[in-house]
Amino acid sequence: MLADGFGSGRGSLAASRRGIRRSAYCGLPNALNFSIYILYIDSMPVKLPRQPYSSRIREAAADETRCRIVAAARALLAGGEGLPAFSVDGVARQAGVTRLTVYNQFDSRCGLLQAVFDDLARQGGMCELPAIFAEPDPAQALRSFVHVFCRYWANYGVVISRYAAVAKMDEDVACSLRRSTEQRRVALSELVGRLVTVPCPQAAAELVDVLFALTSIEMYEALSVSGRPAEAVERLIQGLVAQALHAVSATHPA
Repeated sequence: MLADGFGSGRGSLAASRRGIRRSAYCGLPNALNFSIYILYIDSMPVKLPRQPYSSRIREAAADETRCRIVAAARALLAGGEGLPAFSVDGVARQAGVTRLTVYNQFDSRCGLLQAVFDDLARQGGMCELPAIFAEPDPAQALRSFVHVFCRYWANYGVVISRYAAVAKMDEDVACSLRRSTEQRRVALSELVGRLVTVPCPQAAAELVDVLFALTSIEMYEALSVSGRPAEAVERLIQGLVAQALHAVSATHPA
């Protein structure tokens, strides 16, 4: 037997909740009443569940805010007339956001500084390094590595030098700068391991140190005196790197 909720007589509680007029169903058999009820429900417009909110617009806005904060941090680190010293509060004001927004985006002052150096590296072509390390010829890989850093110093050397000046008075900046710089040493260690087989670990470590110095901003600036063009500076550095490799290979043959 069907439930009383779909029968005639006093009417159906379920039907009354759906706004069904009781008089339309009086006297009908329970089965027929139930069938009409189902048809009525099927004909009602279905309210679809609300689609989850798309976060693409929100993510785009967050990315734009992040880029604006990084640009503000770069401007303050580089310095200039009328610009305040680098600080989270100063960066927030320069970017037109709150201090809390800066921390929400980068977690900490050091996180913001690391984002600045990462942004410089990306714009300076460091994204080419994975392809360089995939190069099967290690000698060509090292030459390409030197080329990338010479180009980087040529384009951003002034900015990095200003950051280094700030680092002398700001330990957080100094720490971030050292961390970014040491990544070059790690990369050179891998390249040296592929290039030469040195039986003496100390000799290999010394070679890495020499190449690290030759590919530094300090070396690039020292060779850029008297208006020497970037191509000539790179040619000198490439030659010095080749000489260092030859010297180690000659002193410590495999």
